Amino acid sequence: METRTAPQWIRDREAGYRRARWMWVGATVLGWLGWAGWWAYAWCQPPNTALWNSGAVTCLAGWMALDLLKLEERVKRYGNAAEAVSAAIVRYETSSDLPESALAEADRRAREAVRVERIRTAPDWIRRQRRHYRLRILGWVSPALLALLLQIPAAHWHWRWVRPWQVLSVGLVLLTGAMFKTRKLRQASHILGEAIERYEYESAATQSDLDEAGRWASEVSPG
Repeated sequence: METRTAPQWIRDREAGYRRARWMWVGATVLGWLGWAGWWAYAWCQPPNTALWNSGAVTCLAGWMALDLLKLEERVKRYGNAAEAVSAAIVRYETSSDLPESALAEADRRAREAVRVERIRTAPDWIRRQRRHYRLRILGWVSPALLALLLQIPAAHWHWRWVRPWQVLSVGLVLLTGAMFKTRKLRQASHILGEAIERYEYESAATQSDLDEAGRWASEVSPG
């Protein structure tokens, strides 16, 4: 059976998805290193220098980026996109009757999967609902974050009335309580966030998907 070679543009797209995946893999590794570095700083109480304090802030930012930027999810998305385009290339090269439009369709689905191009904007009502959940979560988590941030000035100025390990312990207790109290709010916010992203970036999503997500989130969330 005669074989053919896929166009260069689709091969470039596949390579781009793979490069992006490795970029986010590196960012994820840095995020977890930041997590480890922050706890090492909190427990070891290194020298009080601008360099060490800057490193602590950098580690904290890397740790928070794991969740705020959804690093692990981005790695998965770009990996799936690369594999989908690669499979389409193999089918195109081994099947003489498959048109080149199939490659364009595969690339379109991959672009939707990695959320690189917004198709439309979600209605304001579902954005307000998600913002409401996020503000309630922030209200519970803020005291814990403030306590963890106080770890830096406590170590920097050697506060005698409060030790860094005491600040860390209080922060951990508050964070554990906040995670427990907001578990349903976080679940509801996640439901809405996923529905909004699918609606804005995937052509197959419809308004009814948003309505269903809104009802589901309302049933899950407390109050």
